[in-house]
Amino acid sequence: MVVATIPFALLFSFTMMNASGISASLLSLGAVDFGIVVDSAVVMVENIMRRYKNATTAEKQKGIIRFTYDCATEVGTEVLFAILIIILAYLPIFSFERIEGRLFKPMAFTLSFAIFGALLFTMTVVPVLMSFLYRRYFESKNPGPIEWHNPVYEWVERKYEKIVHYLVDRSKRVVTIAFTGVTGLLIVGMMSLGTEFLPSLDEGGFTLRLYFPVGISLPEAKKFIPKIRGMIYKNEQVNMILSQYGRNDDGTDPLPPNRLEIYVGLKDYKNWHEKITKEELLIRMRNELEAGLPGVKVSFSQPIMDNLSEAIMGTIADLAVFVSGQDLKEMRHISQQILDIVSKMKGASEYGIEQEGPAPQLVIRLKRAVAARYGINISDIQNVIEAAVGMEPISYLYEGPMDTPPKERALFGIAVRFAKDYRQSAREIANIPIISPKGERIPLSELAEITQEDSPTMIFRQDGKRTITVRLNVRGRDQGGFVSELQQRVKKEVKIPEGFEIRYGGQYENLARVGKQLAIVIPVTIGIIFGLLFMLYRDLKSVIVALSCIPLSLLGGIYALLARGYYFNVSAGVGFISLFGIATMAGILFVSKANHLRHDDIMMSVRESAILSAVTQLRPRLMTMLLALLGLIPATMASGVGSDVQRPLATVMVGGLASALFLVLTVMPSLYILIMETKDGLKNTSASKKNLSGDYASVYTESEIYSTVDYDDEPAISAENGKNGKKQKVVKAKKRRRVELRPSSESSPVRFEPRGDLHAVLDSQILIKPPRVSP
Repeated sequence: MVVATIPFALLFSFTMMNASGISASLLSLGAVDFGIVVDSAVVMVENIMRRYKNATTAEKQKGIIRFTYDCATEVGTEVLFAILIIILAYLPIFSFERIEGRLFKPMAFTLSFAIFGALLFTMTVVPVLMSFLYRRYFESKNPGPIEWHNPVYEWVERKYEKIVHYLVDRSKRVVTIAFTGVTGLLIVGMMSLGTEFLPSLDEGGFTLRLYFPVGISLPEAKKFIPKIRGMIYKNEQVNMILSQYGRNDDGTDPLPPNRLEIYVGLKDYKNWHEKITKEELLIRMRNELEAGLPGVKVSFSQPIMDNLSEAIMGTIADLAVFVSGQDLKEMRHISQQILDIVSKMKGASEYGIEQEGPAPQLVIRLKRAVAARYGINISDIQNVIEAAVGMEPISYLYEGPMDTPPKERALFGIAVRFAKDYRQSAREIANIPIISPKGERIPLSELAEITQEDSPTMIFRQDGKRTITVRLNVRGRDQGGFVSELQQRVKKEVKIPEGFEIRYGGQYENLARVGKQLAIVIPVTIGIIFGLLFMLYRDLKSVIVALSCIPLSLLGGIYALLARGYYFNVSAGVGFISLFGIATMAGILFVSKANHLRHDDIMMSVRESAILSAVTQLRPRLMTMLLALLGLIPATMASGVGSDVQRPLATVMVGGLASALFLVLTVMPSLYILIMETKDGLKNTSASKKNLSGDYASVYTESEIYSTVDYDDEPAISAENGKNGKKQKVVKAKKRRRVELRPSSESSPVRFEPRGDLHAVLDSQILIKPPRVSP
């Protein structure tokens, strides 16, 4: 019955995906957990089966249709609110933008569609199918499979009941230890957990970049390419190599002319004969290239992430420090100071200044007064220099038939310039003749001052400001901790003059942006969830108990990340968001059952309702959380291309569900008792007067009864004389048997089912006074 939910949920999800324009891909389907999808069906089926098994004669007389309807509506509201809360928990993911939105929004929508489809199936189809399949067993004298026993589970249930009794007898101690331990471990865990924007995505191959010294010519650098390709091909893991040197012809990739870019394709990991990881292979390549090519800087990246980073942030590095201002010389000095700090920091790798440094250039400064004396315009001098050295078109050539319109024919410029012997040195350029209006040939050296100076080869602007970028990658350390240390050291060691600005970008900029966004959206989401729970319970204390699952699950998620060496990133954040909704479902099941028990039996104490709820809800809580946990284990162990984004998410959910399951089963009953007793003003072993409905007018405490109740474990009868002189009997049975409190003068017994330790009821020493007889 539960498994039948999956195909319907998937069909509904695919239909909604098609309507929403979401394609089926690794991003949309990779993290869908069938264990989460069937949670609603598990709770519904378990409750109906338990009610079928324990159905009384009066309940059977209603007929299976009516009785199944009652069973379904008993948990229908809780299931509806729990699923709505799980879907609402994805609200922060729906608010994601840019790259994180493209990665995780499809998964959130797909999972929400599947969960909602499963909810529809659970509310409409599951009760009908249950009543149809079990009709003959319900009506037959032979109950059949409804009486099927699971000895393993029954043993677990008995042991768990004993544990719960032991813990609730020490409620204050248990809650105090749990609160102190969870709070302390959360603080330590969060302080130890590093941060990054996204986990490093393995695209299979990688991009290798080599930076040659500034000023090297293309023909000279080309001589090194065969040697470099040979050094790379020495590794048997390499499948293919594509190389590009300098700028491409279409102008879409503005690379500096001293950079060699090589794409290296790798064989499938299972075909690697050498036992080595990709990270170790890259380290080995870097060491070999830097040793074989002195003065050449080497860096590694991946093409897809490079394109995204360049399009969004203007740099391919994990971290970029932007220095903005007007004075390029001072900006270069500040950037070099920052680079010196970076080079000494742990975790810094492949660092450098993005823009090329100053290079020797020939600077021509015109003497305006001398030019005016000869009657020569400044623009005429500039045109001569440009034509002689830089090439100036003097005419154009059209290609194609003469009868073709000029706009449709190819156009080529005809350019001339001085021969190389007349322009290859400063002396020859100084001798370029300038013709005056009188026809005189005046050398350029007489009209201009010609010097050789170091000047910037590139001026990069960002947001209209001159900017120099210090780029670096972070290896073996979290980005958030690295940036925090770098900011402190720069503030302490680098003097920033007025008019200059330092800004930190790259992946860290995205991390900061998402952090600010989640800091707003997550509290709003928790507030909405709080409002839904208050609508369900109309009781603040019940809401607090239900929401206590969130910090309990948070603990396991944090330490699961630490155990696997992962950092907190957007993927892990999505895992925590998903975890909050699923963990809250366990709290809803427990609190709702305990509240229903106390509502249905006003004589039941808080302690008894907590124990009974914990025991009866053991199976659905185990099934819902274990199914979700087991369904995510394959994702935590995945190692294929693209699995890097899923592993932190799945790791958080597996660890969080494990801790929430353990702590919810052990701590929540005690927490419920403490909070609810504070509300009601009751203690487990004290008695209280209450008003009862019907003929039973009042409840009396021990001080109003002349003798006490017998506490033997065996069935016993104890007779007492009340104040009015009438006799009443208390029949005490063994644990888990039906008990009757029958006044002597009344033929109808008052019945209740203890469902736990009967001493909890008898310890309260409550007796029912016989009805008053009208005169």
